[in-house]
Amino acid sequence: MSGRAHERSGVLSGIRVLDFSWKTVGPWAARLLTHYGAEVIHVERADGWDSHRYNAVPSILNDHPKPVDLPSDKQAHVDPQFNTLREETPAGNGAEQKALYAAPYFNTLHHGKLAISLNMKSPEGLKIVEQLIGVCDALVENFSAEVLPSWGLSWENMQQLNRRLVYMSTTGFGHTGDWKGYRSFGPTAAAQSGLSLASGLPGKPPAGWGFSYLDVMGGWMGGLALIQGLLQAKKTGKGARIDYSVTEGAMSMLGTYLLDYQVNGRGTRRPDFPPGNRSIFPNLAPHNTYRCAGQDRVGQDWWIFIACETQAQFESLCDVMGQTTLTLNRKFATREARFANQDELDAIISRWTRPRRRYDIMQQCQAAGIIAAPVQSAEDRVEYDPQLQHRKMHPIIKHPELGDVPNEGYPVKMSRTTAFVHGRAPTYAEDNQYVYGEILGMSDEEIYSLQERGII
Repeated sequence: MSGRAHERSGVLSGIRVLDFSWKTVGPWAARLLTHYGAEVIHVERADGWDSHRYNAVPSILNDHPKPVDLPSDKQAHVDPQFNTLREETPAGNGAEQKALYAAPYFNTLHHGKLAISLNMKSPEGLKIVEQLIGVCDALVENFSAEVLPSWGLSWENMQQLNRRLVYMSTTGFGHTGDWKGYRSFGPTAAAQSGLSLASGLPGKPPAGWGFSYLDVMGGWMGGLALIQGLLQAKKTGKGARIDYSVTEGAMSMLGTYLLDYQVNGRGTRRPDFPPGNRSIFPNLAPHNTYRCAGQDRVGQDWWIFIACETQAQFESLCDVMGQTTLTLNRKFATREARFANQDELDAIISRWTRPRRRYDIMQQCQAAGIIAAPVQSAEDRVEYDPQLQHRKMHPIIKHPELGDVPNEGYPVKMSRTTAFVHGRAPTYAEDNQYVYGEILGMSDEEIYSLQERGII
């Protein structure tokens, strides 16, 4: 058995998943299962690789990374497509440079998986897919609806190959209906579901939800569905088809807005909506982000979030700020009054936070029972956050191209079924020998022949 195909610990040890997914939403769902010991085989094209692996798609902003200044002797680059920093050893010091194409995003999406290459356009490649389906517990893909049927892999055909198979498709609009063939990705689903319209600041256009928010959330929902399908297969001996629409999943996050329209007749298209960082369900104030002292290394101001849910919390905040008389002011004496006058209240709190450091403010507020947290960057979370370090959310994994790098851990802690980071992301076609040789029983000569003819 190859070194990477070791026995994995976890409640899902022995489960094998065939992963045809790419981009974000599909890979995320399958990766979640690796934390509990599932063996996930990521399939890439024999004539190319996953576009996230080497940032193969040029940026519309700049085809090349931009150099940025760092307070050290290293040179870093900002990749405008993925907003990631890549360090290089300075030229001339005799050290080998690290490849800029070793994309961190791929390593986040696929750590703990195996990787094979396969030409699905060839009859021999499709025969191999059928063999793999026969030895796997689940198949995951996020192609448009017509792709697998065009390979001859309808759900009915897959059931004939493996009656216990759990098949999960993840698309923007699902595999039925007039829109089943429409292309989509995270921001498309956010817009279609209504989430984009509900984002941003009052009186301004929708701001969206950052980088593919729904791809990540969709991955978690898809992972839960995949677990349910595997449980059903274990109980009944019969597989299941999971048709997951990311747009429909996103609509579950709009419950309060739908209820507000149903009960009060208020839509999201109105002058005081979206609410930005303020709370309108329920009406709370203060509930906002406030500028603090200091900036990060690229010149962005630091901010802190502060919220008061109860009268006692607001009174405590006034004590911390040294402005106890605010509780006697009719504009701020009650929750309703504070909500009606929150522009003025936010200005008062901002004057207090502006000369102070964000972590100092958080500690003062939390010690007094007030909800407060700094607005952290990715660098803050990975490099400096003591709570995440304590909970081992970024374990260090050795990678052949990147060296020792932190990986994303699993945020749920369970006493009897511990989650692990089962190794790094695979290099391209790294596990061909194990999957084709040991799982499918091919000889070395057969594998070599398939490689020579471009099948794998």
